[in-house]
Amino acid sequence: MVSWLVLLLVILTLIIAIPRYLLSNEWFLGLNLFALDWEAIRSFYGHSVNSLSDGAQYLHAIIFMVGVSYALKTGDHVRIDILYRNMQPRTRAWVNIIGYLILFYPVFIFLFVMCWQYVSNAWAIMESSSRPGGLPILYILKTFLLVMPVMMLLQGTALLLRNIQVLRQGPDAQTSEVER
Repeated sequence: MVSWLVLLLVILTLIIAIPRYLLSNEWFLGLNLFALDWEAIRSFYGHSVNSLSDGAQYLHAIIFMVGVSYALKTGDHVRIDILYRNMQPRTRAWVNIIGYLILFYPVFIFLFVMCWQYVSNAWAIMESSSRPGGLPILYILKTFLLVMPVMMLLQGTALLLRNIQVLRQGPDAQTSEVER
């Protein structure tokens, strides 16, 4: 689902960038294509560009905040792999378990707790963009500051349980899933 948001972001970025370039290019405006009132179009675009820009920024943020848990699931996250890649599966499982318990869980629980009041305040005032003509739904975007840690904690728990399963199954178990 997030991949469709990426396509939408690309389209929205083109809708923002192409007119910005064309409507500021005097040579293009001098062509007087289609006998359009380019000044009226420039004025309309100038009023709506903030909402379009907000939409692109919101989509970018949502793509990251929702997609990061999928990246964790598929192993597409950043890992310092100098020692890890040479470890035995059980040792990897131990490293992962300790990492989740000591680093992963505290960071995302802290993030959730710290963002709770910030998001609550945004909802209390139905916060909107500070830019003229911007989107009036900033409070919804800020909600993803809570959605992201929840999704990460859920995905981290699934991976933690997989690593525990590796330790329980012994050295002969299939471990391709845990290495992610």
